Amino acid sequence: MCQRGSGVLEVLVAAAIAVGVALGLTTFFLMTLRVGKDVDAQAALQRQGGAIADELGRQLRLVDGTPQVEDRATATPVCLPLTATPSAASTTNDPVLVIPGAAGAVTCYYRDTSTPPQLRRCTRPTPAADCAPAADLFSGSLAPLSATAWTVSVVTPCGALDGTCQGTPTVCTIAGESCGVVPGANIVFTVSAGANLSETFGLAIVANRH
Repeated sequence: MCQRGSGVLEVLVAAAIAVGVALGLTTFFLMTLRVGKDVDAQAALQRQGGAIADELGRQLRLVDGTPQVEDRATATPVCLPLTATPSAASTTNDPVLVIPGAAGAVTCYYRDTSTPPQLRRCTRPTPAADCAPAADLFSGSLAPLSATAWTVSVVTPCGALDGTCQGTPTVCTIAGESCGVVPGANIVFTVSAGANLSETFGLAIVANRH
């Protein structure tokens, strides 16, 4: 009886150890997968955000005129309304960056307010035409991304260098820099790949100076 009891106890202890080891390995495997997934998402976030910033920079350097920023309060909007038939891809409460092109065409960059919010681009060849297609700037990403913030404003050489314009007449706090609006824009946007995975990208373009 003593030998049988000892044998059963040994089997139970061995089984408990085996279960503990299995649970430990499973937990380690799941944590490894989660970390790997987070690393991939972070890489996708940085890659896509950087690509969007590069595209905006190229567009602003090649601008045929002066970029504009418009919203629903703009007296004479150029991009808004974004399409003749409202849709999730044409709804935004944020400022729209308007980049003029040749022959009166404009390219519009904006953050839609659908779920999840996306950064989009569309082109309006003439004032009477729709702004289309509403291209998703996150298309091709290796992880689901969303745009949690988007701000855009026209800039001055003073503002692009983090100076401020003060006084009357207005003078820049940085000697030799102008407070006049020039071709360029200041853009800041935040890209998220889920909880605790987000990054903010920004660029200020003034004429040919980055």
